Amino acid sequence: MMNRSVLLGGILLLAMGTALSQVQPGKSDGPQAGIHAAPKFDIKDLDTTVDPCVDFYQFACGNWMKNNPIPADYPIWVSFAEIQEHNLSILRGILEKAAAGKPGRTGVTQKIGDFYASCMDEQAINRKRIGPLQAELDRIAALQNKTQMIELMSHEQLVGPNPLLGFGAGLDLHDASMNIANIDQSGITLPDRDYYLKDEPAMARMRANYLEHLKKMFGLLGQTPEQAAASADTVMKIETELAKAYMDRTARRDPKNRDHKMKVAEIQALAPNFHLDRYFAASGAPAFTELNVGNPDYFKTVNALIDSTPLDAWKTYMTWHMLNAVSAWLSGEFVQENFRFQQTLTGQKELPVRWKRCINATDSALGEALGQPYVDETFGTEGKQRMLKMVEVLEKALQNDIRELPWMTEATKKEALVKLAAIRNKIGFPDQWRDYSTLDIHRGDMVGNLLNANLF
Repeated sequence: MMNRSVLLGGILLLAMGTALSQVQPGKSDGPQAGIHAAPKFDIKDLDTTVDPCVDFYQFACGNWMKNNPIPADYPIWVSFAEIQEHNLSILRGILEKAAAGKPGRTGVTQKIGDFYASCMDEQAINRKRIGPLQAELDRIAALQNKTQMIELMSHEQLVGPNPLLGFGAGLDLHDASMNIANIDQSGITLPDRDYYLKDEPAMARMRANYLEHLKKMFGLLGQTPEQAAASADTVMKIETELAKAYMDRTARRDPKNRDHKMKVAEIQALAPNFHLDRYFAASGAPAFTELNVGNPDYFKTVNALIDSTPLDAWKTYMTWHMLNAVSAWLSGEFVQENFRFQQTLTGQKELPVRWKRCINATDSALGEALGQPYVDETFGTEGKQRMLKMVEVLEKALQNDIRELPWMTEATKKEALVKLAAIRNKIGFPDQWRDYSTLDIHRGDMVGNLLNANLF
């Protein structure tokens, strides 16, 4: 999945054609100096040996696919990924300048520069090993009862993972102008319930791979082989029970199956062991009396699991989810084992070079902060004004077309014009950038910065 600044670049490319290709080789020093023109359509990508009426896909993409094998550090390769690579090279130049820490940096430059520098300091990260996560692990170890456990799970979903349930704001399915609270099934690590429950050989192999991964990760935490095996079994058992309560993905495709507006008191009565009043309070969410429950049966079923599963088992489960959330940013042995398991899911042959991973991490944490120098480099206020004028002309032309259509009734034309007037034009970058001034970023603390950004 493309992160925000990278995706922004893709959208700008589609909107402006060659706007990004105006960044010329040699414009900047360092990694940015050799940036080539942004990828664009080339008629040579067509496979004209194929009849488009017989196989249009092969006709349209055949030569492109033949000439563009999947790079070792990607699980898939599509034309948008070419754009992503182009944008990464631009962002690398921006971030390496910001990370240099020269006097006079703006607040935005300091944050993106220090975050990126912290990520790139692999030697410091390797020295610390599990240390940056220790405070979170100690919180889990200190739990005395399941009420405290629920409150700590609420904290965890703010800084990284979503153990047991997912909670956040979302559109009211009956009123798109409203955001309401939503809770839903969550808490498994594998991509889908089928990975835990189906007897197909491929799924059985994946479960075996996952169990081995759990053992290795708990071993890296310092557990003996016997302890790691027991911890792995505990996590697999809990997640399998959660998967049994999951709604399958086919059913979830129908919005009606995820539409269950309820009073808070109703879901609390249905699943009292979740202690949702404490969970919501610990999250810092504003008070609310109604919410949407994506899968009420999940909460009803897991309510019994909370009671029947010992607290120590839940601690092991929470430890895993906290570790899994940041393992890609711990010392090298955690990174390599995390990637080894990801390979079993994606088929990706190589871990991307660190600068690419650190750009994506910075973009994910500080997307609109990184977006500001990116826009200055590639698009700017002038480019936005050109695009706004173009869109304005297009909308006027469409307005005239609607008014002159012979087959549309006057009443329908009126409604169509109302709909046209309601279109919100989002071109290139927002009129008001997000304010990151309250987000603490400290050079040399990659995991702390990541958790702070998630909390922010």
